Amino acid sequence: MKKKILSVLLVAAMALSGAACVEGKDIDRNGGGRDSAAVKSGDIMENYRVDGKGKLSGLSDKGMKADTLVVPAGYEIQVRFDFGVVKHITFESDDDIDVTYSFANCKELETIELPANLTKLPSFSSDESLQEITIPKNITEIPYYSFSGCKSLESVTILGDVTSIGRAAFMNCKSLKTIKLPDSITFIDHQAFKGCEVLTEITLPSGLKEIGQLALADIGLETIIVPEDMELDKWDTSAFGQLHPYTVKVKEGSWADVHFDEVFTKMAEKEYY
Repeated sequence: MKKKILSVLLVAAMALSGAACVEGKDIDRNGGGRDSAAVKSGDIMENYRVDGKGKLSGLSDKGMKADTLVVPAGYEIQVRFDFGVVKHITFESDDDIDVTYSFANCKELETIELPANLTKLPSFSSDESLQEITIPKNITEIPYYSFSGCKSLESVTILGDVTSIGRAAFMNCKSLKTIKLPDSITFIDHQAFKGCEVLTEITLPSGLKEIGQLALADIGLETIIVPEDMELDKWDTSAFGQLHPYTVKVKEGSWADVHFDEVFTKMAEKEYY
């Protein structure tokens, strides 16, 4: 009789274990359930193709149709997300990763949460639906054409000590309203913000030393605020060119006050703060 009871109990235990496996759960010693990491990772990987060298080489048929995607950790990424219709992208890990050419031309992409430890900013050029971006703290350069043509981009947050903004980096970001430039920026290249039609106010970085042709030209600027300790070494006469009157706020006696007529166009009106 004891053997029969033990056999029944063993069969019941095996059945319960099988049910847990079907549901993608492991049963711990306290009787609780926890999500299986393998199941979670498997769900993520269903959206990707992996080549023979263990690199993510593209999106699967399921990934091509996905609204939201997670970029998995531990792989070399060679995926072009513009082949899908993804609207939201996050990363499984905050580790640094090379995704330089993964996100340009993603017409449907609205939001992306970049890894906190990323050191090289990928291109988002022509991502027409991207609405906002937070640039992680370890990024020191915003490369040329990074956000050019992002016509829905409204807000840019820079967390770290960026030192340069490349040529046409934000050109034709026609919805850009908010961007705070850190004082660590020393160089703003040609046409960096050209065509930002609704950017009405900007405070120049106190560390700015050089600004290129049409960098802040042909945009909606109404007010430029110049820090007292900003001193340019090199500037193009077209850098602040506007087709309408605009106000430049300077500290009386500062470098910008003394060199006002050399730096700013005839449309500029000086105001002391």
